[in-house]
Amino acid sequence: MTLVIMFFYIITFSQVGINTPNPQAAFHIDGAKDNPTAGSPNDTQIANDFIVNSIGRVGIGNLTPSSNLHILNRGTATAIGGGEATNTGFLIENPIVNNSILSILRTTGTTGVKQAVMGINPNFNGNNGVFIISRIAGGSDFAMDLSSGNIGIATNSPTNTLDVAGTARIRTMDVAPGAAIITPVYSDTNGVLNKAVNNVYGTVLNNTVNVTSGSTGALITGIPNVGVYKAVVSVGNACGRTAVAEYYITSNTFNNAFSIKGIDGLLNTDTTSKGPVFTEINRFTTSVTWSGVPNCAGGTVGALSYTLTMPSADVINVTNNGDANLDYRIILTRLF
Repeated sequence: MTLVIMFFYIITFSQVGINTPNPQAAFHIDGAKDNPTAGSPNDTQIANDFIVNSIGRVGIGNLTPSSNLHILNRGTATAIGGGEATNTGFLIENPIVNNSILSILRTTGTTGVKQAVMGINPNFNGNNGVFIISRIAGGSDFAMDLSSGNIGIATNSPTNTLDVAGTARIRTMDVAPGAAIITPVYSDTNGVLNKAVNNVYGTVLNNTVNVTSGSTGALITGIPNVGVYKAVVSVGNACGRTAVAEYYITSNTFNNAFSIKGIDGLLNTDTTSKGPVFTEINRFTTSVTWSGVPNCAGGTVGALSYTLTMPSADVINVTNNGDANLDYRIILTRLF
């Protein structure tokens, strides 16, 4: 009975205290037995307390838990593992070798060394700290360097923001809208992704426009200034005939230094006349004709012929010189 009187105090609100006559919650343990007999304990005194409040929330080092389990750790230790830190905020450990399913902070590996299987280990990765999720002890299926923020997949020492030690797959990618500037990505010898040469080299624009017979439409707009490009233009009919032609293009507003010139092309025709005939009318206008095109869907042999014109440095127009309404497609790749 004396022991009960020494360690348990029940006050008018049915609060129970262990090592304290002044419980601050429904159930209150004062671990160091250093709380005052009246009033509220200070921050240092609360640090060793455990409480359960009237709505079932548990606080460790915290008298006002805001969740089902709320732990406040006032320690400053940064090392977990060798020379075990005493100020660890939360530790789940399975001491049996390689028998842990979940470990926060550490588990014992095959060599007896404490290793992270799934958890946060501030004494790992050169004291940078690392968060690891792994299927096996000492593994690293997913790791985050807590100092740099780098994330590693199948590596626990990521050197880039995302470091994948293996293959990667993207199942779905957005299709860029017409005339949107797209920058291709390359990899160096270490597999690090980069842009080539500079931020504009290899950038791609594309667009599709339908133009009625004898009419002119904007094939592409918004071409960045002071660039050299290669353009590929495609047009086809309902009978599966497709004409593809290449062009060199310069775009420079200074002194109106923009121009376009046909290079070569291909028509999937039944004859040996597979290439286009370009007529370079002036430096910003070129027309193309195709021979060997069979009549199809109301169009004659000249249905795929057209003219490209640059009225300004940032625009390419297409004029349909045939007798059928057609879709014209362009891919513009920046060379310099």
